[in-house]
Amino acid sequence: MKKTLITLIYSSLSLLVLVYLFKLMSWPGLADLSKGVFWLHVGSYLGYSFFVNPKDDRIIYPLILLVGSIAFNTFQIEVGLWFTYVVFGLLWIYVSFHLLIKNYLATSNIPFLTPLNYLAIILFGLAGIFKMNHLAFTDTLFVSGSASLCFLLILAGITKGIERKKMNK
Repeated sequence: MKKTLITLIYSSLSLLVLVYLFKLMSWPGLADLSKGVFWLHVGSYLGYSFFVNPKDDRIIYPLILLVGSIAFNTFQIEVGLWFTYVVFGLLWIYVSFHLLIKNYLATSNIPFLTPLNYLAIILFGLAGIFKMNHLAFTDTLFVSGSASLCFLLILAGITKGIERKKMNK
């Protein structure tokens, strides 16, 4: 059950990044998908917190961000343009937290993932900065950064908890 919930958490986070890409690129077909993916992510975290023992105490940080975003949506708080920067920064931190902490939710011992995770997070961060400042090659950079981040999130979710076999001679 733990492995399934961890994979679901990372896969739904990957879909959230994809929904964010659709929203920033102003592609149609997003409204219902974004709500569904968001609640899938919230539900997977709630499932993890209820059914997995012993729990990772650090799940409180993502849950605080999720509750805050639910409060913004529920109370329909009016925000300005600055909120776009805040949302991107929080998403970037949130995804970085999931990818860069090797022992979050389960241990990840795949050595080639760490440099790829750093590269994808840097690419996604640069893409967001380029997009907000309306610089050249923004769309290509943002699509490639989001796609690489989505792929690595799914890969991290699948490989969390897999122990590498050491060959003894």
